Parts: sequence; C-alpha cells; structure tokens
Amino acid sequence: MRIDSPTNTGPAVAIDGLYGMVDPTFGNPDEQLRLLVNEAVEPVQLRCKHWPRDAVRALALRWQGECRLVINDDAELAAELGLVVHLGHDDGAPLGAYGRSTHTMDQVRAARGANYIGFGPVFATATKLQGWPVAGVRALMAAAHTFSGPVVAIGGISVQNIDAVRQSGVAGWAVLAGIWRAPDPKTAIRDLKK
Repeated sequence: MRIDSPTNTGPAVAIDGLYGMVDPTFGNPDEQLRLLVNEAVEPVQLRCKHWPRDAVRALALRWQGECRLVINDDAELAAELGLVVHLGHDDGAPLGAYGRSTHTMDQVRAARGANYIGFGPVFATATKLQGWPVAGVRALMAAAHTFSGPVVAIGGISVQNIDAVRQSGVAGWAVLAGIWRAPDPKTAIRDLKK
C-alpha cells in the first residue's frame, strides 16, 4: 500500500513496503546503501548515531542522487541537504518534512505534525528501543488506523514475521538485523519487499 505524505515544508514522504535502514554497527554503510539501491529500496534512513555530522553529510552527498534519503536525528543537516529527518518521540518538530518514532498510542496521537511515524517495537528486538515493551501486531494495527499519514512498523521485523506486518495496514516496515545479520542480506531484502 503506497502512501504519500505531502508537506508544505519539505519533500514528500512516499513509503511503500520495505523502508531501508543503514547502520554502521552492522557493517559498511556504503556497501549497505549499494545493496539497497540495487534492490530499489526507498526511502533509506542513514542511522549513523555516533558519527560526526561531517561524516554523515559526506555519506548523504555520495548517495543523495541514487535514492531518497532520510537523516536520523539531525534536523539541521537534513534541512541543509533538503532531506527528510527522522526524530525520536520526544524531539522537537523541525521546519521541514519529518518522521517520528512512536511506542505508545499517546505518542501516536501526539505526532500529528509528522509526515510519517515509525511504531514499535512490534516484536522483540535487540537493536534499539530499550525500555519500551513489545507492542504487538494489534497495537500496530491501531496505530495505522489512528495516524493520518504513513505508519512504518519498527522493531524485530524479519522474514519470519513479515506477513503479519504486511496484513496490519501499515505503509512500510523498517528492518535492520533482519537484513544485515541474515546469512544472505540480498535474499532477505527481496523477501521483505512487497
């Protein structure tokens, strides 16, 4: 289900299936980006949490013409590059297009100004989201029904549980370990795409 979220303050956010994630804790970000671009996965979030801004900027500039990028947690850099930013549930709202991570229905309702939201963790995960209980597929369905824009499922998504996520009504699903820790990331990407 392709969902476009128009915005008056930045680029449109179109989400349709697999939402790419690049994270240096899982390997070389350029290699991850090459594989995601070759498999036509968009958008792709640059989740380089502990990198200096200049390094994230350089990575984004190398790939900006290849696919739609999302910058994680750095609204200033995203605005400078004309990109979408993805923020945490309690970060302020930027001037441009943005997504927001949410973990509860109260956070979903509070995210009204976001162009899209991530919701989860839907399943158990060791990647992030510490301190938040597993929400489950029913809560994911409620988030998709409640939020007026695209919803991206986050947390513990893999080839083994993707069918339940696909049937929940969300626009997309973000996957890190399910791809980058898989024996064959290319096959995992293909299995996780629509």
